[in-house]
Formats: sequence, structure tokens, C-alpha cells
Amino acid sequence: MKRTLKYFTLLFLCSSPIFDTTPFYSRMTSLIRVIIIMMLLLLTLIFYKESRKNLQYLIPYYLLCIIFLLINYIHSKSFISLFPGDFDYSFFSEILTVLKLMMPVTLIYSLYYQKFNKQDYLLIFTSWTILICISIILTNVLKISLSSYNQDLFIEYNIFEWSIKKYYIQTASKGFFNYANQEALILILLLTLNFYYFIKESKYYLFSIILCSITMLVLGTRVSSLGGLLVLIFLFFSYLFFIFIKKERYAKEKLLLLIPIIIWILILPTSPYSNRQKELLYHHKVSKEKKISIDTEEKLINKKPAKLKVSDEIKIKQLYIEENANPNLLPNHFYKTIYSYDYDVNFWYKFVNKYRNKNINYRLIEISIIKRVRSINNNFLDYLFGISNSRIQNIVNIERDFLLHYYAFGIIGSIILLAVYPFVLVVALIMLLKNINFNNYIKLVLVSLFIFCAYLTGNVLNSMTTIIVFGVVGSYVSLKEAK
Repeated sequence: MKRTLKYFTLLFLCSSPIFDTTPFYSRMTSLIRVIIIMMLLLLTLIFYKESRKNLQYLIPYYLLCIIFLLINYIHSKSFISLFPGDFDYSFFSEILTVLKLMMPVTLIYSLYYQKFNKQDYLLIFTSWTILICISIILTNVLKISLSSYNQDLFIEYNIFEWSIKKYYIQTASKGFFNYANQEALILILLLTLNFYYFIKESKYYLFSIILCSITMLVLGTRVSSLGGLLVLIFLFFSYLFFIFIKKERYAKEKLLLLIPIIIWILILPTSPYSNRQKELLYHHKVSKEKKISIDTEEKLINKKPAKLKVSDEIKIKQLYIEENANPNLLPNHFYKTIYSYDYDVNFWYKFVNKYRNKNINYRLIEISIIKRVRSINNNFLDYLFGISNSRIQNIVNIERDFLLHYYAFGIIGSIILLAVYPFVLVVALIMLLKNINFNNYIKLVLVSLFIFCAYLTGNVLNSMTTIIVFGVVGSYVSLKEAK
């Protein structure tokens, strides 16, 4: 039964990328994956007696999460806003989100007591490399890939047609995966692991490194294209440092690592990422050069607001927003659809005045909107318990995960639900300090990269895609069998 459980767990983990594609990605499949992970925990507790000895830590953790969920529900009842419906709080959605945030601890616990060995992890990581990289590259070459920067558009140009004149939305490819940010994070971890396996296992892992490198360039995000190259260079010099302090014999074949670095540097200037940066710089330059004239009616608002009707003042401010907002940096769906200026025109009026000559990005806009919503509610408990994840998702998704969860669950909720990430980081750091070797160093790098990428990007900490990845990486940190 233990062997059967292990095979089932391996099958579930190795096939995980399949369920991250758009045909399978849904709230229902996320719930199914949560149920499977809970089932794995239950079976682990049944078949492995030693796994029951630490239940005194696991059960209180689950109880804390449940208590917080109930407090969050009670607190959310008093929420008010300027919008009808107050952004539709959903208790079911909150339950599912909290359940997902509990899964890293659950999966790490199960894998730890199932005693996965080095070969088991190697099988999982190799499966992920093949499934993700081959699918993204193949769909790019065939030009049937979804664009990394649009959920509905397919690319028009493949990697062989890249040039500095190609629009990044038409070239950046994520295959059939749902979120490019999630795949970028997974790929940067796989790149790190394949680097380690090249150093310690076999020179043939160089092909896996090259495969990951090309895929990350094709994906076209900042984390994948620029971050991946920096990580690869960083790992190369880290290895040289360990050679120096350990006084190990240096194998000349390790210089083969320069091949993917050189390929990366050569392709990067024509990559989707580089073209996106050029687009953003161009729009910012146009924004600074544009002369923005303040309408006489707008001056009238500032000087004599009492002489205008409220409806007239709103219309004038809306017109001012439309005329002065840079559509390339602040698309109109932000102030017309996501957080409509029909209900809060003063926010957008001040926002456009403050940032009209500055190079803003979507994350700044998203965070500013949520800050405004919280300030309207004007409840000190929002800082402790948040304004709920379901409300935030019904407004706008903040693409910075730790900030998202701070606004959604407050300080207390973030500590309870996200404590596993700094905990695993501390465990990895302690292991390295106790035994300074390249294996323990790579484990610390893996956890650090995950946390850092989650801070920089969104859709990571509350997605089953990357939750499963962290669960595997977190349990891999405890592995003492690797060299």
C-alpha cells in the first residue's frame, strides 16, 4: 500500500503541468487538486505510523486557519464602499482560497513522511521540464500558442521570425498555459535544478538547461527573460566560488555552461521582452513630451466649485481624465470598467493629476485602487484581517502576491497563511550553515527565488500550479540523500 501510494503521488505530481493549461484550469480543478492533496495526507497518516507523531503541530495550524476564516467572514460583513454591492464578498471563494494556502504545509508533510528519495524528485523535475518546455516551444514554432500578455490572442510570429520591430504581444508565447507569470517562476526553478544536476549528475543536463533557456526567452516576461539570464550567470559564479572555497578539482567540461549564457545574450535583444521594454520607454517618452492643457472648466472647478452642480462637476472631471490619461500607461478599462469613475471620479482625477507625466505600471494602478477601497471603508481592523480576497479579485488582481495577501487577509491573516514560506527559507538557511556545500546552497537559492518571484509577480501564492511546486521544493529541502 505504501508503494501504491507513492506511485499515485508521483503520477499526480509529474502530471501537474497538464492541469495548468487553459482547457483544465478552473476553480473546480483547483478544488479537485486540494481534495487529492488532503487525501494524500490522510493516506500518509494511515500507512506511515511515524507521520502521526507531529500531528500536535499540524492540527493547531489547521484550527488557526479555520478560526481566521470565521473572523474574516464576520469582519467582512461591516464592509462599505462607494460601489453598489460592495464588490460582492463570497464566503465560498474565501474558503477555497484559504484551503489552497494551507496546501503547501499539507503537501510538504505528506512528501516528508512518504520518504521521497533523490530519484523521485529527479523524475518529477524532469517531467516538468519536458512537459512545460516542449509544449511552449512547439506551440510557438507552429504559431498556435496563446500570447503571454493576452488571455485571448494567439501569437502571429514564432522565434524564427523575431526582430526588433515585432510587437511583443504578437511574439511572447506561453503555450496553452493559463498564466505566463506562473510558468516563468516554475521555469526559473527548473533552470536552477538542471544547473545543479549538470554539475553533480551528468553533462547531458546541459540540453535541459538550453531547453529551459529558450523557453524562458519565448515566454517573454521580465522574470523569465531577464531574471533567468541573471540567475544562470549568478549560479555559474556561485559554482566557481564553491570550487574555490572547497578546493575541488575543476572540470573543464563545466565551461559548457557558457553555451546557454551566450545563446541567451545573443537572442535577448530581439526577444519579446526587449521589444516590450522599448514599447514602454517609447510610451513614457511620448507622455513626457505631450503638452497637457488644463481646460478652463477644470480651473473653474478648482476656484469656484460651489457654483457648479455636482453632476456637472463629475462630468467635467471625467472628461479631464479621458483627455489627460495616457492610454498606453493607463488604459481606459481601469477607470471605466474595473474601478469606474462613475462612482469615484475624485480618485481618478487626483490619480491622473499625480501620475500623468510619470512612467506608471499596472501594479501601481492596482495597488492604488485597493488602497483607495480600503480607505473608503475606513476600518482599522482591515489592517489586521484584510478586506477579503474575493472582494479584491472582484475589483482588480494585484500582481504582487505578498502585497495582495496583506490587503486581502491583513497582518494576522498573512502571518497565519503565509508563514510556511519564511519557515522553509529559515530551514534551508540553517541546513546550509550546518553543512556548507553546493547542494544545500542550491536548496536555499530555490526557496529564495520562489519567494522573491512571488513578491515581484502575481498569481503565485494562491494558485494550485505554484503551490504544488513549492510543496515539492519545500519537501526537497529536507532531503538529506542528495550529494
